[in-house]
Amino acid sequence: MEGDWKADRIPLGQARLIDSVHPAVLYSLAKLLNEIGSGFVEDGISWISGIVERTPELDSRELEVNTVYYLENLVRGYLLQNRHKARTTPQIQHQVLAILNFLLEKGSATAYLLREDIL
Repeated sequence: MEGDWKADRIPLGQARLIDSVHPAVLYSLAKLLNEIGSGFVEDGISWISGIVERTPELDSRELEVNTVYYLENLVRGYLLQNRHKARTTPQIQHQVLAILNFLLEKGSATAYLLREDIL
């Protein structure tokens, strides 16, 4: 069927984010994962860690209002449900630590406490 949007979509596991992102993209993704996209938190942790690792200039850029808040809530909720997995799976631990280290650079006390909890 011509124009069938389902035929043109990229499978979720094969989606790639661009290498450098605007702070508004990080904000939007964090907010989405805290709200209607909460079913994609597992993938979202991977997406966000990829963004903060591939875009080191985000450390020094001003973020959108509430970005840190949404990221803290996202990681806190993820760790409440997946603490054991985050401690025992190296890939997940690396991804969570990348986000928490980013939040630490932004002055987050919550990130410090969460980081100490999984190390």
